[in-house]
Amino acid sequence: MAEVDTITFCDSLPPKEGGWSDRHILPLFDPTMGELLRVDLSVDLVVTQDFQFENEGPAGATVDVDSVFELSITMPDSSNITAAATSSISEDLAGFDGEVDFSGPSGRTIKGLASTGSVAEEYLELAAFVASIPDETINLPARALANSKTQLSGNTVSRISSLVGSKVCVTYTYDADAGGEGR
Repeated sequence: MAEVDTITFCDSLPPKEGGWSDRHILPLFDPTMGELLRVDLSVDLVVTQDFQFENEGPAGATVDVDSVFELSITMPDSSNITAAATSSISEDLAGFDGEVDFSGPSGRTIKGLASTGSVAEEYLELAAFVASIPDETINLPARALANSKTQLSGNTVSRISSLVGSKVCVTYTYDADAGGEGR
C-alpha cells in the first residue's frame, strides 16, 4: 500500500513599487524521499495602495481611479501562471478650501487600500521539479505589472502609490514507499 505524503515550500517577495521583475526561488523535490506524483503551485498577489487628491478649482470635482495588477510567474516550460487583482475608488471633492493638504472638504487621503489575487494550478511536467543534486533549487521568474487609470474633473491634483508583493508555494505529492534513491 502506497504511503502518499505532501510537502510544501513557499517563497515571498516583499512589496515593491509598481511594475517590477524578480524571481522566486524554491527547493526542488528530493528524489530520496520517494516518487514524485504531483506538483501543485499557488501564486498570491498582494497590493497596497495609497491615494491623495486635492481639488484646486472653485467648483466640486469627482475623482475616479481604476487599477489593474498582474503577477506572472514563468514556469520551466515557458508557460505562465498569472494572478490578477483590481481596485476602484470614486471620491467627490468640494471646491478648493484654500489649502493643498489632501484633507478637508476639497481633499482626500486614503491609505492602505488592499487588493489580492490568487491562482492555483497543477504543473504536469514533473521532471522539471525533481532535484538532480542535493539541495537544488529552481528559479521562477516573476513579473508584476501595475496600471492605474485616473479620471479627474476640474483642477485636481492626485498622487497614487502602489506596492505589489508576491508569494509562490509549491506542493509536492509523493509516494514515500516507492523506493526513492538511496533507500
